[in-house]
Amino acid sequence: MALLAAALLLCAGLSVWYGGRAAWADASTLRARWLVQEWRTGAAPKPSTTQWSEIRDDLLTGLKIAPDNAQLLDDLAYLHAARAQGLGTPAPGTEQEALQVSLLDQALAGYRFATALRPTFPYTWAHFALAKHLRGEHDAEFWRAYDKALQFGRNEAGVQPTLGAIAFAQWSSIGAERQQIIKQMVSTAVEKSRKQLLEMAAQNGVSLPGV
Repeated sequence: MALLAAALLLCAGLSVWYGGRAAWADASTLRARWLVQEWRTGAAPKPSTTQWSEIRDDLLTGLKIAPDNAQLLDDLAYLHAARAQGLGTPAPGTEQEALQVSLLDQALAGYRFATALRPTFPYTWAHFALAKHLRGEHDAEFWRAYDKALQFGRNEAGVQPTLGAIAFAQWSSIGAERQQIIKQMVSTAVEKSRKQLLEMAAQNGVSLPGV
């Protein structure tokens, strides 16, 4: 009986400790997470280099407190990927290209960890696939991430643009089955999303007859 009571007390103590750690991480990164969300949606101007570094450091501090916080990992990965995209297409062999590769690799590391913690969350899978696409790595890991995003997020308006951007850029290589899923996604999307997806398809020279 005493052993059972001790075990229960230990479990309760661990629950309080883990819960408190998670709450502390959430509270200390509240501003950083809010700003990342504003940048994601385009509600706030793109960050300066100084602000980017400040928010990155805040998220890293939060992850020291709660290293298994999937949202913090996702937000940090997004920061790295967004900055990499902002560099455009650097000339080969330049410092800018090396920086872009480093940023994308850091983003991919974060997305790998986050998807392991939240395996059915479509937004992370979609951004994982996008980072692989930007890195030029269309390997088995890329297709797994893309298919997971497609499986869990094809009906999510916030995921559809990323799914479309990747699909239309890789239209000839995604295969007939994925093409059909994308066509269905476009045809059933809400009007605003459907219009955006059709514009993206046209920009990539992809015809979607009957959609």
